[in-house]
Amino acid sequence: MDQLYTAAKSMGVTVVERFLPGHQWGRYIHSKRRIVLNTRLQSRQKAHTFGHELGHAHYGHEHDDKPGSIVAIRQERKADEFAAKLLIDSYDYEVTERMYGPHVPTLAVQLGVTAPMIYAWQSLQRRNAHRSR
Repeated sequence: MDQLYTAAKSMGVTVVERFLPGHQWGRYIHSKRRIVLNTRLQSRQKAHTFGHELGHAHYGHEHDDKPGSIVAIRQERKADEFAAKLLIDSYDYEVTERMYGPHVPTLAVQLGVTAPMIYAWQSLQRRNAHRSR
């Protein structure tokens, strides 16, 4: 988590923890350069959300009022991939996969992230491998 707080500070983003209603894990408020994390999150959820919201800050994403739109889907994917790069070290992933196999939930637990972060990281790796051909 320290690397996430360091990244936020270097980006000029403040981070607060508050109760958020419903199933919200967090949000990024671009006009205030603020990330709000739900106080009810477990550690892996918090890391996922923090990294994801930093992705929105990095790309300057505004809140999309049309969830499910092409723009919103792209923004969410980019934010997840940004988080995956911050949270998952390539060497650690490789060692963990050798030790435990390719089972995504197991990899997520062992690496301290969520399954969606594993999927985002794998997607990035596939695209990068395809580009280097």
